[in-house]
This record gives sequence, structure tokens and C-alpha cells, in this order.
Amino acid sequence: MVVNDAERVWVEGNVALVADSGVDLDDADALGRAFDAEAARWFGTPEGERGDPNALVNAFGLAVGEHLRRTCALHWVVASDDDGTEIALHRQPYDVLVHPTAMVARRWYDGTRGEVQALVSAVKDSLAGLPDDA
Repeated sequence: MVVNDAERVWVEGNVALVADSGVDLDDADALGRAFDAEAARWFGTPEGERGDPNALVNAFGLAVGEHLRRTCALHWVVASDDDGTEIALHRQPYDVLVHPTAMVARRWYDGTRGEVQALVSAVKDSLAGLPDDA
């Protein structure tokens, strides 16, 4: 399902949080470095003083998604499955779905650092291997 106006505004607002901090959304390395720095800052803060990380995870996940949208002919959709509903990226043919926020969240919560760039590269490589039409 295509995102509605409210969902689009939410995506754009989250993406702007990262872009407005000076991160070049067209540079996967810059996105990865910014994610790692923000995660290090957050995890380096005493536990009782940390804010809710979901806002950061959403912002970076959607910023990574925006980078992929711009470079891989994807568009924002609302995707639902057995695990729930979330904003994702979609491309036809082949009904490709990419869940950037979930991918970034997994790396945030498992403490994986230095992998956002490789993640973006892997998604791009996978999509580059698909023909543009079925």
C-alpha cells in the first residue's frame, strides 16, 4: 500500500532529523559514520540518563531508506506481514521489499557498529542484479 500524506510527512520529518544534522543522505559512508557516532553517544550515556532510542532508530532507518530510495528506484510503502506493519521500500518487478528501519534497528540493539555502509552496499548489489522488467 502506498504511504498516505501523514505517513509521508512522518518519513520526511525523520529523514530531516538526520539531514539537518549535517549528514549527506547521498553518502552511505557518512550515514554509517553518523549512525555509529550517535549509537556510541547513546550507549555511552549512563543508562538512567538515556532517552528513548526509538526516535534515533527511526530517523536513521528512514534516512538509510531515503538513500536507498534515491539510488535504487524504490518507493515508500506501508508493508504488513505476520510481524506487523511498517514503512518499507518497494520495487517492481519481483515485488521487492526492503525494511530499512528494521535493518538499522537490528544493528542498534545488537550493538553492531560499522556495518551500515556494508548493509547499504549489499542491498544495492542485490537490487542491481535484478532486471528492470520481468
